[in-house]
Amino acid sequence: MILIPAGKLHLVLYLATGLLSLSLLTECEKIRLVGPSRCSGRVEIFHRDSWGTVCDDQWSVTNAEVVCRELDCGTVIEAKKMAFFGEGKNEIWLDDVQCTGQELSILKCSHRALGENNCGHGEDAGVICSDHLKVVNGSNRCSGKVQIYRDGRWNRACSNDWGTTEAEVVCREMSCGTPLQQNEVPNFGEVNVLGGLKTTCVGNETSISQCTVQDFKDDCVDATVLCTHSKEIRLMNGTNRCSGRVEIFHDGQWGSICDDRWGMQEAAVTCREMNCGNALFVKYKAFFGAGQDQVWLDDLECNGSEKTLMDCPHRGFGEHDCDHNEDAGVVCSETIRLYNGTNACSGRLEVFHNGQWGKMCKNHWGNEEASVVCKELSCGNPKKYQDSTFGESRLSGLTSRCTGNVSSIAQCNIQAVTGTCEGVSLSCEGSPQLRLVNGTDHCSGRVEVLHDGQWGTVCDDEWDMRDAQVVCRIMDCGTARTAKSAAYFGQGQGSIWMDDVGCTGNETSLLHCRHATLGENNCGHGEDAGVVCSAFIRLINGTDQCSGRVELHHGGRWSPLYYLNWGMSEAEVVCRMMDCGDPVKVSGSFGRGKEMRGYKVSCNGRESSLTQCTLRDFTRTSGDFIEEAGVHCSGNVRLADGNNHCVGRVEFYDKGQWGTVCGEAWDVNDAMVVCRQMGCGRAHKIATMGEYGHGSGQTWIDQIECNGMESTLTQCPQRPFRDKTCNATSVAGVICTGGLGVRLSNGKDECSGRVEVRHGEEWYTVCDNEWNHSKAGVVCSKLECGEPVSAPVGAQFGQGNGSVVEASDSCFKNVSTLQQCSLKGFRSATCGHEKDAGTVCAAQVRLVGGSGPCTGRVEVHYKGEWGTVCDDEWELQNADVVCKQLGCGHAVSAPSSAHFGRGSGPIWLDNVRCTGEEAAITQCEHHGFGENNCGHSEDAGAICLGALNKPQLTLSPGPEVNWGDKVEITCTVQTEHLGGTFILKRIPGEFKMEKFSENEAATFIFPSVDFAQKGSYFCEYQKKLPNQVINYPQGNIAELSVNVDLQKPSISLTSPFAMVVYSPDTISVKQGSSFSVTCSTHSRYSGGYFYLTKSNVSTTEAKPAYGHTIFYVASFEFTEIEYKHQGAYKCVYGVNISSQSFCSVPSKSLEVTVIAASSSSVITGVLVGLVVVLIVVAIGYLLWRRRWRVTDTLVQFSNRLGGAIKQDRDERSNGAYDGRTRNTQVSEQAQSPIPDDKNVEVENPVEVVPEDLAGRVCYELEPLVFS
Repeated sequence: MILIPAGKLHLVLYLATGLLSLSLLTECEKIRLVGPSRCSGRVEIFHRDSWGTVCDDQWSVTNAEVVCRELDCGTVIEAKKMAFFGEGKNEIWLDDVQCTGQELSILKCSHRALGENNCGHGEDAGVICSDHLKVVNGSNRCSGKVQIYRDGRWNRACSNDWGTTEAEVVCREMSCGTPLQQNEVPNFGEVNVLGGLKTTCVGNETSISQCTVQDFKDDCVDATVLCTHSKEIRLMNGTNRCSGRVEIFHDGQWGSICDDRWGMQEAAVTCREMNCGNALFVKYKAFFGAGQDQVWLDDLECNGSEKTLMDCPHRGFGEHDCDHNEDAGVVCSETIRLYNGTNACSGRLEVFHNGQWGKMCKNHWGNEEASVVCKELSCGNPKKYQDSTFGESRLSGLTSRCTGNVSSIAQCNIQAVTGTCEGVSLSCEGSPQLRLVNGTDHCSGRVEVLHDGQWGTVCDDEWDMRDAQVVCRIMDCGTARTAKSAAYFGQGQGSIWMDDVGCTGNETSLLHCRHATLGENNCGHGEDAGVVCSAFIRLINGTDQCSGRVELHHGGRWSPLYYLNWGMSEAEVVCRMMDCGDPVKVSGSFGRGKEMRGYKVSCNGRESSLTQCTLRDFTRTSGDFIEEAGVHCSGNVRLADGNNHCVGRVEFYDKGQWGTVCGEAWDVNDAMVVCRQMGCGRAHKIATMGEYGHGSGQTWIDQIECNGMESTLTQCPQRPFRDKTCNATSVAGVICTGGLGVRLSNGKDECSGRVEVRHGEEWYTVCDNEWNHSKAGVVCSKLECGEPVSAPVGAQFGQGNGSVVEASDSCFKNVSTLQQCSLKGFRSATCGHEKDAGTVCAAQVRLVGGSGPCTGRVEVHYKGEWGTVCDDEWELQNADVVCKQLGCGHAVSAPSSAHFGRGSGPIWLDNVRCTGEEAAITQCEHHGFGENNCGHSEDAGAICLGALNKPQLTLSPGPEVNWGDKVEITCTVQTEHLGGTFILKRIPGEFKMEKFSENEAATFIFPSVDFAQKGSYFCEYQKKLPNQVINYPQGNIAELSVNVDLQKPSISLTSPFAMVVYSPDTISVKQGSSFSVTCSTHSRYSGGYFYLTKSNVSTTEAKPAYGHTIFYVASFEFTEIEYKHQGAYKCVYGVNISSQSFCSVPSKSLEVTVIAASSSSVITGVLVGLVVVLIVVAIGYLLWRRRWRVTDTLVQFSNRLGGAIKQDRDERSNGAYDGRTRNTQVSEQAQSPIPDDKNVEVENPVEVVPEDLAGRVCYELEPLVFS
C-alpha cells in the first residue's frame, strides 16, 4: 500500500483529474466551427494534420447536439446543410454521421471511415448552438434545468424571481415555441445549493444574454423550463393515448406522415415525444384510417435516439410522393418503458401511474413481476442473469405486486414509495423475431425473420457486413465473421420478407434497418442471405470486424479480457478465432465496458480458442485504471510480393493459415472486392499466371464468383472445380488503383481529379508550377484512362493535404519515369496546396457495327479493354458528345436496345447524362466505370451527321519563345463550310479568343508574350447555318513555353590602360593592392543585378546593373586585397520578371591568388609591364573589332605605391604585382566602352523589355531558375 501525505493529496487529485480529462481535451481539439461565432458555423474536423469538413448526408439535430456539447456550447438550435456557412476546402473527413446523442465526441458517432465520402463541399454540414443558454436533464432539447454561460463557464440559473417572462425568452431563443403551462412540472433533478445566477427579463429580448443577470450568493434552486416545442405531434384514431395515426402541426394545420421509410426508430422517437413507453409496433397503409388535409412529412430517417421527430432528417414540409392511404401509425406501450438499455428489451423500468412516470423499486420485486413486463413488451421471458444495471433515476419510487393472471403491470397493485429506493434494471430475452437456420451452430446459418406469424427469408441484395453485424448482435453471437449470399446455407421456403437491407451497423433490430416494404422484393430463394458469427468471442469499438476490445462468452455471459500480461501470443489466438489473419498490434485503447468481472488470459499462441488458454477470474474496482485488452488483426485477405500492400498475389486466411486463390476463374469483379476490402481503391489490372510468385501455402479457393459489390471476399460464393484441379501455375493477383504511383482524387470518377503521387506508403499532391497538358497525359496513360482533356491548376479539385512535390520533367516525362520516381522519391516543392495540380482524362471512343466510322454502337476503351455503354437515360445530347469527340459533326439519332447489335466484354458506362458541352463522353455524369445494371441487349448507339476535320494549330516562331517575343497562333481547317468562327482556347484556365474568317485560316497575335500566355492551346471551328450550328471537333493541342534567355557572362581583365582588354584564367595579386572587378553583359532585360560569387564563400555580393539599350555593367571594388580575398570569382546576371527570378549561368572562373609583397626593381617591373602591354594591345585590337557581340567582365588593378601587372596570357602563368614600381594611371571609368547604337550593325535587333520588379539575390540557400 502506498501512503500519500495529506499535504500532497490535493496534488495527486489534480493530477488524476487532469489525466481523466486528457482524452476529452484531445477530442475537443479535433473539432471547430468556422462561422460568425464560437458556437455556430461550418463543422470541421482535424485529421492527418489538416482541417476538413463533414458531409450533410444523414446530418440531424442529434448530430448537432453532440457537436454543441463537445464544444461546450449551449443548446442546439439548428442543424444546417448545403454549405449554409460557406464551402470549406481540403478534405471532407466525415460522411453518414449518425449519433445517438449520448456521445462525448462526433468522432465517437457512427460514420464512414475518415476521408471516405460521396460528397462535394456544397454539402458541408453546419450547426447553430446557443452561445449563452442550455437546458439539461430534460426529456427533449426544449425542457430541463436552465444554465447560462457567463465569465467563461456555465452557471445555474436560480428559480428566484424566475417566471413566465424569463421562460418565454428561453423558449424563443431555443426555437421551442412558448412555455407549456402545466399544473405539475416534471422533476429535472433540481437541487438547492448555494450560488447561481438571478435573471430578470422584460419579455421582448431575443436571448437570455440580453436580460439582466446577477450573481446570487444565497440558497438557489435550479430554474426549469418546459416549452411546447416548435412542432407538436398527436396520435389519432388509436385505442388509447399512445396509439394511432401520427400527425404533426405545421403552418397552423395538422397533417399526416407518409409511411415511406417508417420504422421502429421513428416509432421510438414518436413514443418518447408523446411521453409514452416503448414502441411496440409500427403501422403502415393508413392502419388507423386515412387522414385529411396535408401530408406534411415523407422519408423520415431517425436513428431512434432523437428527442423529437423534428430532429430527424426528412424531405421537407409538404415534400412527398404519397397520399393518405400511406399514412403512418404507431403503437406504444401506455404504462411501461425501459430506459437507457442496450436494446428495446432491456433498461431501467419506469411505470406511468396516476398521470406521471415513476421508477419501479426493487422492494417486493420478483420474477413474476418481471415476467409480466417482458410479456407486455413482447420481449419474451426475463433473462436468467439480471446483473446489468442501467443507472438510477430521480423519479419518485413505486412498488408493484402482481397476482393471478395479469397481462399488464398496470393491472398489478402499484403503490407510491416514500423516501428513496433502488430502481429495477430489467433484461428480457427478446422475442424470437430472428433465427439462423441450417448452420453449423446456433451462430451461423440462413437468416429468417418472423412476420405476421410466419417465418421468411432475407434477400441478399445489398447484404453486407454491417447487416451481418446487426444479426450477430441480436442473436448474442459476438462479431460477424462473414455475410453470406446466394443461399450459401441452402434455399429457404415461404415468403421473402426483406430486401435491399441497409444497416448502419448499430441497430438493435434488423427491422430497424433501411429496407423495402416487408414482403416486396425482386428475388428468389437462390438469393437467400446468411451470416457466420464468431459465437464465443466479439470485438467491440473497432474500425472493422478484425479490430476492437475483446470480450469472451464464457460461463453463460459476456466478460471482458483485461490488459494484464496481454501480448501477441494472446492476440494471435483471437485473430485465428475470428479468421482475421495475423495480429498487427495489441492495444488497450478501444474504451471500457460496463462489466467489472472479467478474465486475465495467458496463451502460448498455438491454441485454436481462448478457452484453451489459461483463464483467471479478475474483478476490477471503480478506482482501477486497468484497461481492457484489444487487438488489431491484419484481416483475412492480403496481397503478397508486390511493391506495396495494394499490389501482389492474393492470399486468403482460412483454418489458421494463409493460402492462395486459383487464377483460372479470377476476374475483375473478384479483384474489385479484394481492393475494396484492403482499402486500396478499385481494381486496375488482374493477374492470373503467377506474376507475383506462386506462394508456399495451400490453394484455398478454386472458383470464386463475386458480383463486384461485396465488401469482403468471404461474402462471395466459393466452390471447388467439379471435374478438374486448379493449374498450379495459375495464381490470382491484382494491381489496385491504390498501388499505382499516381491517382486522381476528389473528381467525379477515377479518371479526373487532383493529382496525387505515391512514394512508399505516403501520398503527395503535385505543385502546378510547370504543370501542363503533356504531363497530365502521362498520368492518364499510367491510369489507362485515355487522353488528357485538360490540366487544371489552382486546386480546382480542392486542396489536398500532406506534402507537395514538384512536377519535374524528370518524373513526368513518361510512364516509366513516373514509376521510377514513385519508387525512389520526388523532389519537394515550396508551393502550398492552393496550387495543387489536377488532370481530366477522356477514354477513347469508337462507333462499331454501322455503315461507317460515324455510325454504330458506342464503345469506350478503358483499362486496355473495349466495352459498351448502357442505354439507360441515353439521349440525343449524349450521342452528340460522342459525335463531336469523333469529329463526326452533330448527332442525328441516339439508338438504344442494341440497335447495332450486341457488344461483348464489359459494360463500362451506365446512366450517362451529358449537357452537350462536354468534350468527351466520359466527362459526362455517370455512375462510374463498370458500375451498371444492364446487359448487352441495352447497348447504346449513335448516328452522326458526318465526318468533320479537326482544325490544326501552328505556332510562330515556334513552341518555345522568349518573354516579350511576338507570337502568332494560326488555326487552319479544311472544310466546305467557309465563313465561320475560329475559337482559340487555352488550358488550364478560361482563356478564349474568337475570330471570324471567310477563309480556311485565322491568326491570333500576341504582340509581347509573358508567362500568363504559356499553356496548352487548341482551336475549335464553328459554322452557323440558318437552322443549326455546326461545331467542329476540338483540334490538336500545342504547348507554348515562355522562357527567359540570359547570355553567359565572360571573365576578362584590363590593363591599367582603359582600352586594353584580355581574358586570363588566373592572376596573382600582391597583398595590399587595390582593384575592381567589372561585370558586363548584353541582355534585352533591363533593371537586373550582377552577382559576384566566390568559390569558397557561400555568400555573394550584388550590385545593380547600369547601362542602356542592350548592354549592362557593374563594378565591384576591392580597396585593399588580403589573403581572404583569394579564390575563384564568377559573374552572374539576374533579373526578376513577373514575380519570378531568373539567373544566367555563371561566367567562366577567374582564379585570384594573393601573394606577399617582394622587392622587385622598378626596371624589372617596367620591362614586364611593356611586354604585357604589347601582348594586350594585340589581343585588344582583335577584340575591339567584334566587341558589339561580346559580354565582358573587367578586372582593374591599381596600387597606391605604383605597380605593374605581369601575366603570360598564352601559358597562363602567374606573375606578381610589384608595389614598388611607379604608380600607373588607371581609368576609373566604371563601365567598359559601349558602342553607339548608330555605329553598330545588328543583324537581329532585340526589343528592350522593361523590368517590372526590383532585383533579387540569385544565390540564396536554394538556386533560382537558371535559363
